[in-house]
Amino acid sequence: MALIENELKTDTMKALVLQAPGCLEYCSVPVPIPGPGDIVIRVRAATTCGTDLKAFLRGHPQIPMPGVFGHEYSGTVVAVGNGAPFAVGDDIMGVHSAPCQECRWCVNDQENLCESIMATKVLGTYAEFLLIPERIARTNVFPKPDSLSFEQASLLEPLACVAQGVMRIQPKPQMEVLVIGPGAIGLMFVAALRRAGVQSITLAGRNLNRLEVGEQLGAKSLPLEQVHGQFDLVVECTGNVEIWEKSLEFARRGGSLVLFGGCKAGTQVRFDTQRLHYDDISVISPFHFGTRAVKMARSWLLHPEFDLSPLFSGNRDLADGEMVFRDLEQGRGIKYVFHP
Repeated sequence: MALIENELKTDTMKALVLQAPGCLEYCSVPVPIPGPGDIVIRVRAATTCGTDLKAFLRGHPQIPMPGVFGHEYSGTVVAVGNGAPFAVGDDIMGVHSAPCQECRWCVNDQENLCESIMATKVLGTYAEFLLIPERIARTNVFPKPDSLSFEQASLLEPLACVAQGVMRIQPKPQMEVLVIGPGAIGLMFVAALRRAGVQSITLAGRNLNRLEVGEQLGAKSLPLEQVHGQFDLVVECTGNVEIWEKSLEFARRGGSLVLFGGCKAGTQVRFDTQRLHYDDISVISPFHFGTRAVKMARSWLLHPEFDLSPLFSGNRDLADGEMVFRDLEQGRGIKYVFHP
């Protein structure tokens, strides 16, 4: 194992630990030690996420409690195990999972459905140091160029989820698109669809500050109640069951409805089956991402005209973690950045 001695002089580090729903504790925890092929990074930027907000409010089956919180990151390698794919001192960007590339889903180019996609994962980005297991380090971690900030590099994971959706949509420049929900994912869909050449994008929602950010990214914005007419593509990003059901009203004949915002487990929705069938409306519900989506998202981030900085609502200290998530619960801000 190689170490930067002046970075890892202590056996403990500061971190945000999710003790239980609604309870985040700023405390000291052991510094992770890499095994063969693993890497440990000094976290340079860790961004908040809607999934983390859900976990904070009500728990999440993939996020253990108590446990160090967070899964979006970028940083600098400070320790490596034998045979690791990076060297001490490398700046990196990555995501929190990687497919096995062996199961039936992976060999069928459906890596997002890998049977063991969450068997090995990166959790604990709200900390000074972070362990990245070998499987992820080899497949879904990449060098971060100097031209890309650590803050924007930390957005690779959520943007990869959006890229998975864009690959399913196969957008065309002439499409008229409605994105419902001006949260981080909805705003990333606006940016990604603009990058794909789509000219007519309407962003609908109720948070006026976030709608203004959508305009900066190239969308026309409207309060949801003022949306009229129909669209070739409707992208639902709220996870609100009533809006899931209403979103079908906005889909044009022959159009597509993308249900991206996840609802609570067990939620049931009602759609007009006659509209779905006789108007030939495609329903798409993309989940997670595969390696192609990760590489697509990274290519967007590296493009000089692709700028997601309007999504950042400010830098925060780890010690203020619980207050940050209370702000997000109230709709204040979009994405906050921790610099542990």
